[in-house]
Amino acid sequence: MGLLNAFKLRFSTLGIVLIPVCIAIDWVGHAIATSLKLPLFLDSIGTILGGILAGPWVGGIAGFITNLISSGTVDPVAAPYSVISLLLGFAAGIGGYLGWHKHPPGWVALWLLCFLVASLGSTPFNVALYAGQSTIPYSDALLAALLKAHVPMWIAAYADEASADLLDKAVTVLVAVLIYQGLPRRFRSLFRLYEPRDDEPETTPALSRS
Repeated sequence: MGLLNAFKLRFSTLGIVLIPVCIAIDWVGHAIATSLKLPLFLDSIGTILGGILAGPWVGGIAGFITNLISSGTVDPVAAPYSVISLLLGFAAGIGGYLGWHKHPPGWVALWLLCFLVASLGSTPFNVALYAGQSTIPYSDALLAALLKAHVPMWIAAYADEASADLLDKAVTVLVAVLIYQGLPRRFRSLFRLYEPRDDEPETTPALSRS
């Protein structure tokens, strides 16, 4: 029952206010990546931040809505992937509940979880809608090479998506965690029912900033 506690549907006023902030972060990141033609998506920073800060529902809803907004603005193919962003918010909520965002080994665990959710979840959409392509040029070049070598479509498509998500989710998780670490502890404690109170000791030392 412990982990299931993270998925209780509960919203504070601050959590509701945080959702549009996370949407804005997601949208701006994706717009920057698209306009600069970066080999990244950068569309889940706010989703991950919302998940670790305020729980899976805040992160998931922010990610879901972001994709719908992006599909009408910066990325016309984003809408079908709304469910993946919802799952990413849930993944970040799990990581937040387990305290992964508080120490570097946990950052790696959060990165790997988000990478697996994104790559495994997106591949069926890529195959069904876009002939296996992820829209990241170097990853799509890998797909073409694998198909030319007669690698089965599903394996080639997963390799395409995984090669894109491996770097993207590393950058996304790192930025989201650094934003979290930069927030005042008193502010962070307002969002989560299972965060330590201000009069309780931190179990993990905070990231030092130079």
